[in-house]
Amino acid sequence: MLDSAVVCYLSAIKSLDPDDEYYAAPLGAYYNRIALLLFKSEINKEAEKMFEKAIAYNAQLPEKSQLSESYRGLWKCYCVDKGGVLDTSLLQTVKLIPDIRDKEELFKAKNALAYYFLMTGDYVSAMKYSAELETLSPDEVSYYKSCLVKGNIFYASGQLDSALWYTRKAANSSYIYTRASAYETLYEMTGDSSCLNRYTQLNDSILKIMKPAKVNTAFYSELIHNMDLEYARKIHTFLWLGGIGVAMVVGLIGVTLLFYFKRRNAVRRPAPEAVVPVPGAAGRAPETPLEMEKKSESLQREIVEQIHAITEQRNKRFVKSDIYKQTVAFIKGGTVFLSPALRDSLFESLRKEYALLHRLLVTYFSFSDEEFYFFCLSSLGLGTKECAACRCVSMSAIRVLRKRVNDKMRRYITIDSLFQTVKL
Repeated sequence: MLDSAVVCYLSAIKSLDPDDEYYAAPLGAYYNRIALLLFKSEINKEAEKMFEKAIAYNAQLPEKSQLSESYRGLWKCYCVDKGGVLDTSLLQTVKLIPDIRDKEELFKAKNALAYYFLMTGDYVSAMKYSAELETLSPDEVSYYKSCLVKGNIFYASGQLDSALWYTRKAANSSYIYTRASAYETLYEMTGDSSCLNRYTQLNDSILKIMKPAKVNTAFYSELIHNMDLEYARKIHTFLWLGGIGVAMVVGLIGVTLLFYFKRRNAVRRPAPEAVVPVPGAAGRAPETPLEMEKKSESLQREIVEQIHAITEQRNKRFVKSDIYKQTVAFIKGGTVFLSPALRDSLFESLRKEYALLHRLLVTYFSFSDEEFYFFCLSSLGLGTKECAACRCVSMSAIRVLRKRVNDKMRRYITIDSLFQTVKL
């Protein structure tokens, strides 16, 4: 299990001296492994921290395979956090290539660079790195990954025959993620519904695999917290003991004083019926349960009203925009999935137009970017099929996403009448 793997790596890190240069290699490797597990579990912020720690240790090594892995991982985290905007941290691996001895890492680095230049539109550089992959593929899975990237390069550069040949080869991969991506690309190239059906089946299988195979966020956070406390105790043993002693003395004095004043006040306190709150007095009577309930309802109602006000105002503007009209035209024209360029442009426009709504949803409900985009699309009146087309996923994935969004809002909007007004 991934949680067990995290425990194993954290235990290994805890047993090593971080200030000893002799342990730089194992520490860098362990942090890389933990960061990769966290990235696969969508705990991206913590994964970034782990990759940055790995870079600090791997930079000390003459052999640069582990450092290259760290930069690749950091690049992937940044791309996800920035909503698909490509980060330039991957370019750090270019100068490392002469010192990368591990053949598998050399393949992954050049494959990532080929994909990077494909995304930036530099097809010459993309093809240069892609052409070097054939002699570097360490196994069958890697070979088909390189075929998929090469097919995408040919497709983007307008060479459809070569694109189809390489993408069909990639569809033979035993690795489900490569196979699913290949069928998705084949559908974009040919419009063949059988490719779409195959992609949908594979995507549903991936969702079933990903759900149990994730690191528990709360579990990981608790482990990190406990490890930090234990490490601090080792370094500051005497300070901890002194602090505990002082705390015990202060606590004892505090408890003694508390009982003393409590006993004295019990003697002086008047009968309950004699205590009458005086309007305008300096002190205030404690809130009753009914007052607390009303206050909670008022806050929830205010949040719901803000959501409605923002969506109503912004929807009127956004439906008149060119990007929205273009998106609706594609969907009504029979397009099942938007092109990557149109999809990215749509999400960037949503993020700008609904910036205030994004801040509200993230603050109160801890929405991810994916959940925020789906909320915006739903508020615009797009159904399950249309949202699936915009997100380039299956309709079953949208249903799962809708349930997750509703569950998050339900945890905060506890009044049923208010929840029904924001429920998707």
